[in-house]
Amino acid sequence: MSSSKKHVLKAVLDVNVWVSALLWGGKPAEIVKAAEQGKVRLVASEEILREISQVLNYPKLKKVYEAEGINHEELIQAVLKVVQFVQVTRRVKVVLEHPEDDKFLECALEAKADYVVSGDKHLLKVGNYEKIQVVSVHEFLGVLEAKHK
Repeated sequence: MSSSKKHVLKAVLDVNVWVSALLWGGKPAEIVKAAEQGKVRLVASEEILREISQVLNYPKLKKVYEAEGINHEELIQAVLKVVQFVQVTRRVKVVLEHPEDDKFLECALEAKADYVVSGDKHLLKVGNYEKIQVVSVHEFLGVLEAKHK
């Protein structure tokens, strides 16, 4: 682990984590809240933001937030407020069963992130890649809690 000097954890959130945080709150939203409090730095790439935007346009999800009087643009702004963008320059082929998930590892590598947080079984199966740990929302909240006791 890192030395005791203040190293702010960097994490890349999978799209499913973002969508859950934005629409349903709960545990995923605790990660976003931690980012707003400066306890973790969330990183994303344009590809990730594009996928968040696409998923939020799914009719059944649109119904959820429009019923709350929230529009697509406001949700994207909520993401933009807390993420730091990186330009991905390195491509990897790690998640062979679901190559679209490689973009989360690519973003994490580019940002020198510590974690990729996901609920996706293909991505979670990776476990560790180079210095990146792929963990569930629950596991990541445990890491944050331990770090900020």
